[in-house]
Amino acid sequence: MQEPARLTSIARPGRRSSRWLVAALAGGALLASVAMAQTSPKIVAKDQLLRIQIYPGTILNLPIWVAAEGGFCQAHGLRCEPTAIPSGPLALQALAAGSLEIMYASTEVITAAASRGNDVQVFVGHSPNNIYTLNVSNKVPLPNLSAGYPAVMKDLKGMRIGVTARGAGTELLTRALLLGAGMTPDDVTFVATGSPTTSYPTFVAGQIDAGMMFQPFRTLCELQKTCVVGVDLAKGEGPEDLRVLNGGFETFAARRAFIEANGVAIDAFIQAMTETIAWMQDPANFDKLMTITRKYLTLGDIPDADATLVQLVRTETPKFGVKINRKSIQGFSDFLIKYKLIEQPVSAATFVYAKTP
Repeated sequence: MQEPARLTSIARPGRRSSRWLVAALAGGALLASVAMAQTSPKIVAKDQLLRIQIYPGTILNLPIWVAAEGGFCQAHGLRCEPTAIPSGPLALQALAAGSLEIMYASTEVITAAASRGNDVQVFVGHSPNNIYTLNVSNKVPLPNLSAGYPAVMKDLKGMRIGVTARGAGTELLTRALLLGAGMTPDDVTFVATGSPTTSYPTFVAGQIDAGMMFQPFRTLCELQKTCVVGVDLAKGEGPEDLRVLNGGFETFAARRAFIEANGVAIDAFIQAMTETIAWMQDPANFDKLMTITRKYLTLGDIPDADATLVQLVRTETPKFGVKINRKSIQGFSDFLIKYKLIEQPVSAATFVYAKTP
């Protein structure tokens, strides 16, 4: 049997290589892209440190790596420091403890925390639309797979489902899938397996039967033919009310007190991220984008690993975006209330930072 793929995620590159790459990216193409993306007066902080959450071993970190490595943060007077924290709930704890300034997660996690009294705000988008798929081991009988959702959920009764952390968005949405199919969360066993880095080897070893995950978990298991997709939330499968969440699905957040005390830095970060994603999505910059990606992420020893990584970047890069649809944010609160995941509603008017794009 082929060894499971090993992913490598590096939080802090060496200073010499960082300086070289920043210089290489500071050419005409980069500056031109920055100028084009800039639509308002440039905001520059005063050498503000921002420790920003990244998830080990996932392509979702790409805008943060590029912002820090490509000089976008530096251009706005920010010292962006990627900080590895494997789940949204742990990042919320780090925000509260003061060991992290900015996190990102699927918005239901942040909304649920706000409902329970954690005074956080979302302030810029990361990925507008759903990023999750429920991947099921090809060893699990799925007689209802062809019938799709909700019937396929019946096949998972009694199974062990991997989630990034207990209480994370991966668990909350799995619970919603179960409830929407007329089941209860107690019909399965949730197992905290961390980010795709640790979840995929756990899956291959047979310690879980399915995983509610994000990329590159799906790519790895499809390449190695270890899974089938039970429910593809990214394609709109699942309960109808899940689709309302598109438009603000994955967002950056910070403590309200930090935002109020550091408004210039927050506004500068919004501009830096806007410019970063515009640069990433310009085809002329793809080779430089891959240079940054390879520095932080590898798909390990799978066949054609680099070619697969290139395709993964091509597929995932268009999915990033900074805008947040306020109706989507209100939809998260309504969704969590409906499925009894929170008791107190959250108002988009106060939960979303006023200057959010």
